[in-house]
Amino acid sequence: MSEALVSKSQTGIDLTRISQHAANKPFIGAPVTAGQAAGPAFDGPLPAPTRDVDQLKADFDRAGYCLIAEAIDEPTRAALLDRVVEQYEGEREAGIALETEQRDARLTNLLMKGKIFQSVLLHPIADQILSHALGEGFLLSTLGSVRTLPGSFSQGLHVDQSYIGFPTPVPMVVNTVWMLEDFTEDNGATRIVPGSHRWDPASVAQLHEGVGLHAGTGLENPPQTVGAVAPARTCMVFDGRLLHGTGRNRSSDRTRTGVFAYYGRGYLRQFENPFLSIDDETMMSLDPEIRAQLGYRPWFFLGGSQIPGNPAPLDQVRPTRLTGVLRPRGRSGH
Repeated sequence: MSEALVSKSQTGIDLTRISQHAANKPFIGAPVTAGQAAGPAFDGPLPAPTRDVDQLKADFDRAGYCLIAEAIDEPTRAALLDRVVEQYEGEREAGIALETEQRDARLTNLLMKGKIFQSVLLHPIADQILSHALGEGFLLSTLGSVRTLPGSFSQGLHVDQSYIGFPTPVPMVVNTVWMLEDFTEDNGATRIVPGSHRWDPASVAQLHEGVGLHAGTGLENPPQTVGAVAPARTCMVFDGRLLHGTGRNRSSDRTRTGVFAYYGRGYLRQFENPFLSIDDETMMSLDPEIRAQLGYRPWFFLGGSQIPGNPAPLDQVRPTRLTGVLRPRGRSGH
């Protein structure tokens, strides 16, 4: 949901109004003006890129986010960036590109748009942070990309789990940002409020603008925010309760591209419905563990096949033996 679609899709549905209503409802308050503080100031050094899992977990708990250094290799980064640019241009030429008021380039449902996108899933370090934050059995909720273009606007500050409707003591969702280009202050690095995942609702309400905020009307550098500045190949993992938003791209010639893999606890409905969004051939080409993260594996007694808790087979799109209407022998009926 982070940096999520906030304009009309090709279906004509006005997602701006829907997103704004859902995002603002749980946090009713007067937004602050420039220079004002809302919640307690973050105390301590900001997280730095590292591959030390214990440090990453500590950063995540303390600041609400962590930075995995060199999370992907250079050939993978280059291939991902090429595929994102190519796909967006293809969708633009076909007249189906997602257009937003922020003037950026967005893609959704990436598992249908190239095998290379599977490379950011099942990551040995990222998955440890996800399990730490969400527990076992977490689900992939959506996989998309956001590419800020020169001159694109900033996004309203929001939290990714605002649709939950009430504060939670633990994160319900976690986002991962795979940086395919350097994230800098000039090209629109995500603005975050370190430590805001631990704020009380009233403090969150003061800074919460909502993803449906009209482009260009929000503060470019809201109070208490910092840019998630890091080199390409870094992966940022952040808590769904953390206030954040796309930064403004003030550059004249530089883009900022990231792939966003968004996860939720095993009992939450997914942002994209994979069983309607991914065709059977593509689904069966995925690693079985990716299919498990899409919902083929139940979470305790939820999401079972035919009976509660019964897992669906991972070697087929759907069960081939389903029990229908049965009657004892000799008994007729309709």
